[in-house]
Amino acid sequence: MAGTRLSNGIYREAVATIVRRIQKAHGLSDSQLAERIGCSAGTVKNARNEASNLDAVTLANIEQVFGPGAIDPYLALADVRAVPLAAPVSVERLHPTLAIVEALHRIIEKQMPDSEGGTRITSHELLTILSELREARGVFDALIMIADPAIDSGEISFRDKGRKRLAVVHSQGGTITRADIMHSEDDAG
Repeated sequence: MAGTRLSNGIYREAVATIVRRIQKAHGLSDSQLAERIGCSAGTVKNARNEASNLDAVTLANIEQVFGPGAIDPYLALADVRAVPLAAPVSVERLHPTLAIVEALHRIIEKQMPDSEGGTRITSHELLTILSELREARGVFDALIMIADPAIDSGEISFRDKGRKRLAVVHSQGGTITRADIMHSEDDAG
């Protein structure tokens, strides 16, 4: 939506999408969702029906309770998405790239001719594999954080370096606990 001036209507539509998706995915009523995010059932109903705006605290609570990506329809209005700041990324597999492969496999399954939408994947089909998609995105985000340091870190981004580096990911109980970058000996100096 870059270049498009936002309006309350566009904002409310994005928020309604968030509320509807969460309620459908988790089987929550207005009052159940309201309890989980710290607002009233009327607030949830109004947001779902595009009758009023949600405040920033409520949006942040949605993201905190339902995880990275929960408010992406809102963030997409600015052509961005949510990415976890902390390195721990839930990976239930022995190796993080397996989460990526699993998500790709599930996408391919959903595009088979005998699937719900045939060769065109539907939003409902994507919703059924949302957890795998988010897990893969988390792994990609962790790898990107390892490869490309934060802008304000003062470190030259990885793609601009002529160095040999290796990212070592430490996990415990299926969760990435630490990611380290190992430099080759010719990096010294």
